[in-house]
Amino acid sequence: METRSKITDGTSNDKGGPAQPDERMIREQRLLDVASALLVRWGYRRTTLDDVAREAGVGKGTIYLHWKDKKDLFRAAIWRANHQVSEDLKQRIAADPEGGLPHRLWMHSMLAALTNPLVAAQIRGQPDLFAGLIDTFDPASREQLVGHADTYVAQLQQAGLIRTDLPVPVITYLLASLKMGLISAPELVGQKNMPSLEQLAVALSDLLRRWLEPEQLPSNTEAGKQALGEWLEQFNSMEG
Repeated sequence: METRSKITDGTSNDKGGPAQPDERMIREQRLLDVASALLVRWGYRRTTLDDVAREAGVGKGTIYLHWKDKKDLFRAAIWRANHQVSEDLKQRIAADPEGGLPHRLWMHSMLAALTNPLVAAQIRGQPDLFAGLIDTFDPASREQLVGHADTYVAQLQQAGLIRTDLPVPVITYLLASLKMGLISAPELVGQKNMPSLEQLAVALSDLLRRWLEPEQLPSNTEAGKQALGEWLEQFNSMEG
């Protein structure tokens, strides 16, 4: 998965002090802001590089100074959005005494998604945005991602945070199916019948608590927080 531009937030430099963003970085972030807004407005397939250039007030050639094509730009925008949600999620989990429990993780992940318009759009009836994210992974990378998820589930089992009577691949598959169902359901049931994401976050948290977690939970959930941090680090390292 090659990409010409590595996403940074411009908040620090190699010496640990505040970085001074240069003109190129500022322009790059501005283009990503515009691309993200248009993806939310029109979706992955309908948005073009011409749209981004026109909205940003630059020539189309300026975009090619940062990314090689539409797919490369939109990949960067979607990756940045997911990275932002990951950072928000880590802070939410760290602040929650029960944040290591899977049902709390699920709720916090949905609430974190709500804070980012591009990620929220993925589960609000724009499944082509999620398809755009998946399209950034080649088959080998997808296999690696599944392996990371299996490792995460196994760590939670070992820590006594989820039930051990189900095989790890079964749990991983069902969790992925649940997420994909959330993304594709609005097309099936219609937007007017879709509950709010806040309601879904609470209901799904309760579902996972009843289905996935044992009746007796350990008093210390730090192992769950650590496993989540490792999984998010592995996921974010797959960028580019």
